[in-house]
Parts: sequence; C-alpha cells; structure tokens
Amino acid sequence: METQVEKEAPSGLELFYQTLLQEIYWSELHLRDVLESMEERASTDELKSAFRNHREETSNQISRLEKIFYLEGMGAQPMFCVGMQGLFDEGWQVIDETEEGSAHRDAALIVAAQKVEHYEIATYGSLSTLAKTLGFQEAVDLLEQTLAEEKKADGTLTALAERDINAEASIEAVSEEQFPVPDTANITTESEPSVNTMKAGITGVDAGAGSKSTREGTEASTPGSAEALLVNDDGTPKAKKKNTRKAKV
Repeated sequence: METQVEKEAPSGLELFYQTLLQEIYWSELHLRDVLESMEERASTDELKSAFRNHREETSNQISRLEKIFYLEGMGAQPMFCVGMQGLFDEGWQVIDETEEGSAHRDAALIVAAQKVEHYEIATYGSLSTLAKTLGFQEAVDLLEQTLAEEKKADGTLTALAERDINAEASIEAVSEEQFPVPDTANITTESEPSVNTMKAGITGVDAGAGSKSTREGTEASTPGSAEALLVNDDGTPKAKKKNTRKAKV
C-alpha cells in the first residue's frame, strides 16, 4: 500500500497531474450545490432521485480525491476550474429559460447535467492515464472507481431522457418568452463584456472549499448550500414560474 512520502521537485507531467486534481476537486465541491438545486428544480421523482443519488456519490468522490492528495503528500487545495464554471453557468440559464414543472425543463436539466458528466468522464479518464504513467497505482484504483460512477450516472440520465422525458417535452408548448428566437441580425464575433470580465478576473482566483459557484464567479459561502442557483443577479430570491405541465393519466 502506498503511503504519504516526502518528495523532491516533481516533473512537469506530475505538476500537470496535480493541477488537474486540484481543478476537479474544486469542481466536485461546487457540484454538490448544483446537484442539490437541480434536484429541487426537477419535476419527476425519478429525475430528482438521480440528482440526489449522484450528489451522494459526489461526496464519496471528494473523499477519494482527498485520499489521493494525501498519498501524493499534497494538501487538499482546490483550484478554480474555468471549464466547469462555464457548465455551471449553463445550468443557471436552463433554469431561467424554462417553466417550473415542465418536461422542457427536465429535458434541459438532463442535458446540462450530462455536459458536466462528460467533462468529468474526460477528466477522470485522463487523470487515471497520467497516474498510471507516473506509477501511482493506488491513485489509479481510486480514480477508476469514480470514473465508473460517472459513466453510470450519465447512463442513468440518458435512460430517463429516452424513456419519456424527451418525448413529453417534444409535444409541450413553449412560449417565445420562455425560449425566444435569437436575433441573428445582431450576432457579433466580439466577446460579450461579461466574458471579458470573467477572463480578466480568473488570474489569482483562490476558490476553496468554503466558497460557492455564483453568477458573478466564486465567492465565500457555506459548503453544501444551494444558494448558487436560487437567486437573481441582484441577490433577491428567484420567483417561481407557473407549472404548466399536465399530469399523466
């Protein structure tokens, strides 16, 4: 069994591996908040259960990452992940643009969640390959456990979508207010001001376990809260939208 050891200067590949570990650690810490909010906003019991179960798995995955940090002689220090923050932003947009209780929202939540799963699958697969190259076999075993869970969670979401949610959403009327037609006449290749602001603010971000993912970036909060998806830009609570979904008969 591997044990924590004192190491001399790591190679460039090992530093890259450590950075990926820190970024996925940040992602998993914040994903717990996002999954809690997705569970609250989903309308079917099965989808709620899928989000709840994966949130529990995420806590176990965090523990595995912390064990890997220990094996590597590192502190469990999260590092802001630009890619995952972008996927969280899409999750907020999905909630803003869909009716509460609608199949449309459920279908969109599944898509948003699967984008996160695919990002995690790619990351854990790459981390496992790097760990093999670096000779960290116990880390490989831990990473492969998490990779299998991510693939299973992705498959569960696909099954829910294909069984009935997507079909129901395809015949559900959606107003233009909820899903507006894009104004192609005003499309520009220039970056939005908010994107430039985000890029400028990324350098030096220290997003630890005591922070949360919000519309403005990362700020201090209580770990495990679901506030990130439940407030407007000005900090006021989001108003619930009318439930337009018909009950099944």
